[in-house]
This record gives sequence, structure tokens and C-alpha cells, in this order.
Amino acid sequence: MEENSDQLRIGLLSVYFGLFDDAMPAEFRKGRERFSEKLRSLLSLHGEVTYPGLVDSEAAGEIAAKAFAKADIDAVVFAPTMASPPSYGWIGLQSVPDAFVIALGAQESALVPDDYDTEQATRRSLPVGLVMLTNVLVREGRQFTTLVGDIGSGDLQAQIGAILRGLAGAKAVRANPLISIGEPVPGYLDVEASPVAMESLGVSVVQVEIEELNESFSGIGIEELRVGCEKAVEGCDATALDPEVLERSVQLSLAIEQLCNRHNALGGAVNCHGPALRFNPAIGITACLAVTEMAKANRHFACTGDLPAGIALILGKAVAGAALYCELYQLDLTSDWLLVANGGEGDRSIADPGRPIKLTPENHYMGNHGPGVAVAFNIVQGPATLTSLSPVPSAKGGWALIIAEGSIIDSKHDAMEGPNGMFRFDSGSVETSYQSWCLAGATHHAALLPGLRGRELEAATTALGIELRRV
Repeated sequence: MEENSDQLRIGLLSVYFGLFDDAMPAEFRKGRERFSEKLRSLLSLHGEVTYPGLVDSEAAGEIAAKAFAKADIDAVVFAPTMASPPSYGWIGLQSVPDAFVIALGAQESALVPDDYDTEQATRRSLPVGLVMLTNVLVREGRQFTTLVGDIGSGDLQAQIGAILRGLAGAKAVRANPLISIGEPVPGYLDVEASPVAMESLGVSVVQVEIEELNESFSGIGIEELRVGCEKAVEGCDATALDPEVLERSVQLSLAIEQLCNRHNALGGAVNCHGPALRFNPAIGITACLAVTEMAKANRHFACTGDLPAGIALILGKAVAGAALYCELYQLDLTSDWLLVANGGEGDRSIADPGRPIKLTPENHYMGNHGPGVAVAFNIVQGPATLTSLSPVPSAKGGWALIIAEGSIIDSKHDAMEGPNGMFRFDSGSVETSYQSWCLAGATHHAALLPGLRGRELEAATTALGIELRRV
């Protein structure tokens, strides 16, 4: 991948109106400049910021437009410092028609004082400036969202961060192609996505042929394999593994890493249960360890050829810092929770840091050359969000992202020999929430994210032009 290709590029568009200069104290403009600089510093926590200075005229708007175009801005934060003609801001947006717009009303005070006077009305007139431009955005059909609050409040800063993380997630989905190793399991209609559907989402896919995979697998050198084995077992209990089982799984992991580098891919999907992997005479094992090792490098793969789930993982990692491929197993109707787990792979960054990570032979899914390596760990407890992405022709943009916020209340089903946790829905009982999950169009694969991520995912789906469905 290109260096910093995932860095969010943010434009700060702050407008100012000099009509009132004669009526205001001499320091007024300097105060508006300090306000914008404070916003610039806040936004720089989330990406690379282009700030062309206060836009105080249509000519300044044209300068801002050129600066934004040169920086190839992903998102513009329109943050007026006061009421200003909307033409200033609108001109500034003309050069980046595809950039997402956040209309930010960042007041410097949460209160309207009793001694409010005409001078304060001018000084604090940014809500007037905000709605002046949002009207134009609606008229022109420009995609945007709004945020309003006290610039000094943690809540507003958290909302800004959530939206920008969501936009970074949307960018990650489209920034690099996916690779697909093996076709989906025959008959798995709920994980399929047509080329037309993928194209409508702005995602490109490279189908890796078995010959290319075998060539990469056979080309892994002895020293490369030795180093890869050392990295794979670091921080893990691997006492149950035969060295040959570990080496073969690491060899496959390095081969898939090579394919990602060759195709500049951020992830995708593998199907172990077919001729590409388990029943491939040259490979003959599952890719569970490879999926786990790729997650360490911020490359995320779903199983059984489920490319939409792979996209959900990439999106989830960008917004939450971790994303675990999983399935929703049995409902515990008595204690009101749902068992989430998988067959032995995934993002270790969602693991409970106080519990061991184990590497074991994947005896449940033997291949032509025996078992691959399964990874097992307990999921960290705390707030969490389940997500599932699927093509849905009736949904906005032809896709729906289904989400359910809740929490991991425990993790103890170690006999499953894979990542596992007990998820409790915030929306209601496990039976009613799971029924809603089905009715919303979720698939049998999900991505589990740490934290409550509704804000981020709402921004991401808006930027992607698809539908968000909350359970």
C-alpha cells in the first residue's frame, strides 16, 4: 500500500465577514483567527489538515478551493466563525465535489447570558453562519452532516472524532482492492455479492487463481519461514503445536502476505473449504493462522469467501481499532446473552489482555496435509458493537449495514478452541433483538467491534451512500 494512503485528508473551511469590523473591537478578527486555529489543532488529531486561513471574501473562497483541490481533500469541516455570506463557503467547496462536508457549529459558550447585547450577537453569530451555508448545501444536493455543541466540551470533541473515524473507515473500504482466494462455499447465498454490487459500493476485487497462490506458497524461503514462525508464536502458548504444522501454516500466511503486497490489497476473503486451500494438493490446510497474522498487519479477511464480511472487518478496524470475524451461535434465553465465536482466527487486538492466546492444531477442519493452526482467545469484556454488511437491493445504495450495540459480559467457552464471548444486546432481550437482527437482513457472519460505534458507522454509511439499520 502507498505510504499514508489511509491518512484522512481534512479541509478546514472557516468563514469571516468584515462588514462588522468598524462596529467591533480591534481584536475581534484576531479572536476569530484563534478560534479557527483551535479547531485546526483539534482536527489534526484525526488526519492531515489543510487550513487556508479565514475565508473572508469570494476571492478567499477561490484560494481555499485551490488549496483543497491540491490536497485532494476527503472531508471538509465547515466551521464558521460568525455569520457570513454563504457564497464564501460555497465557492470554497467547488473544487472538491466528492468530499464529505461536516457543518460544525462549535460555540464558544454553552449559555446565552442575560446581558446579551448587539456586540455579543455579532461575536457569537456562528449559528447564523452555519444555517446560511447548510441551506445552500441542501439546495445543491451536497452530502453533509451537522454537529453543534460547545467547543470546549468533551462530548462535541468525541462526536467530531467519531464522524472523522467513520469517514476514515469509508475511505479504507474504497482505498485498496480486495483479494479473493477461493470461491464462496456453494449454496452460501447469504454471503454472495455480484460484481455489479461490489462496483456500486466502489470496491474492486482481484480473484487470486490457485496457480498464483501455489507459486507464492512454494516460493517462501527457509529463513523467511523461520522468522515468520518466531513472530507467529510471540505472546502465545503454542505448546500444543507440532513444528511442522506451525511451519506449514506460517508458509501459507507469508504467501498470502506476498499476494496482498503484489495486489496492494487491504484484505478480502478466503474459502478454506475447497480446492484453493484444504483440498489443494500443494497447500492442504486451513488459513486460520494466515487470517490472524494478516490482521496484525491491518489486513482483514473473512472466511468462506464472504467478501461483504471482509469489507465490514476493514470498516470496523478503521473506526474501532479492532474487528473480529465471528458467527452468532446459541442464544442463552435464561441469562439473556448470545454466544459469538469463530473457528479459530481473527484480530488479536480484541483479545482480553489478561488471558492467554493459544495456538492449537485445527483438527476439526483437516485438509490434504492435516491440520492448520487455530488461534483461540477470550474477547475483552466491555461495550461492543455487532455489524453485518450485505447487498440488499431495496436498501439505499443497494447495501445495508446492520448494527447492534451492546456489551461483551464474559468470555469462557474455551472448549470451542477459537475466539469467543458472550454478547448482550442494549436494545432489548436476546430473543427479540436477535429476531430484529434477522429481519434487518444480517448474514450469518458478523464483525464484532469494541465500543459503542453507532456514531462512527452512521457517518461511514452516509459517506458510502448506503443504509444503516440499527437493531
